[in-house]
This record gives sequence, structure tokens and C-alpha cells, in this order.
Amino acid sequence: MTIIILVLLVFIAGGAAVYFALVFRRLEQESRMCEQGNMALRLECEKIKIESSSRIESLNTTLTDLKAANEGLMCRLDEAVAKTTVVKEENSALSARIEMLLAEKAETEKNRAEQEQIFENRFKNLANDILRQNTTDLKTQNEEKLREILQPLHSNIEEFRKTVTETYNNEARERFSLSERIKDLVSLNQSISRQAQELSEALRGDSKVQGDWGEMVLESILEKSGLQKNVEYFIQASTDETGNTLRNEDGTLLRPDVVVRYPDKRFVVIDSKVSLTAFVDYANATDDESRQIASVKHVRSVRKHIDELARKRYQDYVGDAKLDFVMMFIPTEPAYIAAMRLEPTLWQEAYDKNVLIVSPTHLVSGLKLIAQLWSRDRHTRNAITIAEEAGKMYDKFADFTKDMEKIEKALGSTRKAFDDAMTKLSCGTGNLVTRAQNLQKLGVKANKQIAASIDRNRLSEED
Repeated sequence: MTIIILVLLVFIAGGAAVYFALVFRRLEQESRMCEQGNMALRLECEKIKIESSSRIESLNTTLTDLKAANEGLMCRLDEAVAKTTVVKEENSALSARIEMLLAEKAETEKNRAEQEQIFENRFKNLANDILRQNTTDLKTQNEEKLREILQPLHSNIEEFRKTVTETYNNEARERFSLSERIKDLVSLNQSISRQAQELSEALRGDSKVQGDWGEMVLESILEKSGLQKNVEYFIQASTDETGNTLRNEDGTLLRPDVVVRYPDKRFVVIDSKVSLTAFVDYANATDDESRQIASVKHVRSVRKHIDELARKRYQDYVGDAKLDFVMMFIPTEPAYIAAMRLEPTLWQEAYDKNVLIVSPTHLVSGLKLIAQLWSRDRHTRNAITIAEEAGKMYDKFADFTKDMEKIEKALGSTRKAFDDAMTKLSCGTGNLVTRAQNLQKLGVKANKQIAASIDRNRLSEED
């Protein structure tokens, strides 16, 4: 019995050992499977990380390109806002100037009325003093003296009034016509664009004719800009303002299309460059391949003109107070727009080379601003002239008041001398009239009688 129990115990222990061995082996297999699964998961995570990094880098590149394009658009927007701000400031300045002139005119009219009243009162007093004089010659002399004094003053006052009125009227007319002139300039730009489209085929292929046409468009815009030819702008100028021939360092004669002068004696050069042939091919292309080839040629043509102007450096040889850039005028608005759209960095490339690309719209706006600067300069000079005339009038008025004081003193002295003479004649003790009448009483014969008024004065004094 004991042996059986021992055998059973041994059998149970062996079975348990086998069971635990099997369980342990199974756990090892599951552990290895878990490790393999973890390895696969780690590999998958690494793959996902690599793909995410590549995607993020691609997105960053796209974001950088979008930021660059946005910066270009913002630059153009800032330029448009700046131009709009300048026009608004010019308009505000004109409004303020008109209000100031109106106030000055009202003040001048008020002062003139007050001075006229003062003059009238003083003239009345002076006339009363003159009327009291008994000598016609003295009265005539005083009137002549007054005319000599008042005539220059009257002329100066009238001249000053005309100057103020003309200045105010000019300001009002210019402000009234500002909107009409802007409409005319817009209409001019539209007309130029239509002409450019109509002439594109006729000009195509002939560079000389294209250049002449571009210069003609440029000159047409200048003629209608309000600037004065040969005063505020010069066409095909080969000499500077001192008469010296324009030559570069190599001695080559320079002849820019247009030189525009600022009121502060600075100059800016405008040169017309026509890129029409490739643009016409681009506009008339019927398939993508032809359009792509023409677009490359058009951008290359514009870039060639930019490099040509950058090499010539007109701005270094025109005037002493020159600007540091030259304007490249593209007379065809669609050609300008196409070049800027096909190569967005082209404008900045030109600007970095001190070349400012402008279309007819840009040029009209720029020339309008320059014309306004000249208008303001003329108004400023007129204001200075008015101030000088006012100073001269004040000086003349001061001299007039001094002369009036002299006349007043002279009239007082004359009156005193007259009274002294009358005292000696008929009023004082032992006057001449009394003595003469005493002689008559003593038997002196006389054919005439003393004036009754003189005799009455004597009797009144004796009483």
C-alpha cells in the first residue's frame, strides 16, 4: 500500500514537472512572438517617422514659396497704398491751402476796410483843417501833397488785392479741374492701350519702328501730363543744364529719351523700351508649346532691356542732384502685365539694378505727382511774392503816417503863424488896423477902406 502511494506521488510529481515544462516553453514562444511583434512595430514607427519628415519638408518648401509670392504681392500692394496715400496727402494739402488763402483774403479785406475807414476819418479831419485856412495857395499845396502821398498807397493796395484774388481763383480752378484732369489721364491711358493693340501687328518685327513708336507714346503722355516741355522735361537731351555734352566715362555720347526735372533741381531719366514681337507671338499662340516658347522670349527681351539700361547708367551723368535710378517705360500695358506675371521676380531684379520698370498707368500717375509738385512750388513762390508785396505796402504805409504827422505839424505851425499875424494886424494892442485908422482920423487921405471883416475882428477884440 505504501509502495502504491509512493508510486502515485512520483507519477503526480513527474506529471506536474512535465506540465510546468510545457507551460514554460509556451511562455517562451509567446515572449519571442511579442518581441518579433515589437520589432515590427518599431520598424513601422521608423518608416512613419521618415515619411512624416519628408512630408513636413515638402510642406515647408511649399510654404516658403507661398511666403515669397505673398511678399511680392504685399510689396506691390504697399506701393499702390503709398501712391494712394500721396494723392490723398496732396489733396488734403490743396484743401488746407485753399482754406488758408480764404482766411488770408478775408483778413486782408477786413484790414483794408479798417484802413480805409481810418484813412477816411483822417482825411475828413485833414480836410476840415484845410478848409479853415484862408489862403487858397496853402489849400492847393496841401491837396497836391495828399495826392502824391495817397496815389502810391492806393496803387499798392489795389495791386495787393488783385494778387490775393488771382491766387485764390487759381487755387479754386486747379482744385475744381483736378478730377477732370484725372479722368482725362485715365482716358488717355485707355486710348494709348488701344493704340498699342492696333499698332502691334504693324510694328512687329521692326525694332527701329518699335523704338520710334515707344518714344512717340512717351512724348504723348508727357504732353498731356501738365508739365512744360524744355522747362520741366526735356526730350532727347544730349547736354546738361549747363550746356555740357552728356558723355559716359568712355566718351560715348548719351542721349536719353526723356529727362524730367523736379522743383528741387533733381532729375530722373525715362527711357522707352519696346518688347512687342515676342509678346504678340505669346498673345496669338494657339497651343501651350508655342505660348511657352513665346513667353520665354518675351521675358528674355525685357530682361535684356533692363541690363542695357543698367549698363548705360544715365543717372550718373544727368545733373548733380540726380536720383539713383532710371525709369524703363514699357508703352504696352498688356506686355508689361504679361512680363510681370510670367516672371514675378523681374521687377525686383530690375530694381536691384537701379532700373524702375513702369507701364503707361504707372507713368501717368508718377508724372501727375511731379506736376502737382511743380504746381505747389509755383503757389509757394506766389505766396512769397504776396508776403513781399505786403511788406512793401506796410513800409509805404509807415512812410505815409510819418508824412501825415509832418503835415499835421506844418498845419499847426501855419495856423499859429496866421493867428500871430492876425493879432498884429487887428487884434492885439497897438495893432496895425487901429494905428492906420488913427492916422486917417488925423487927416491922412486914403482912397480905400479897410476890409469890414478885419475891422470887426478889431472891434470884437477891443470889446
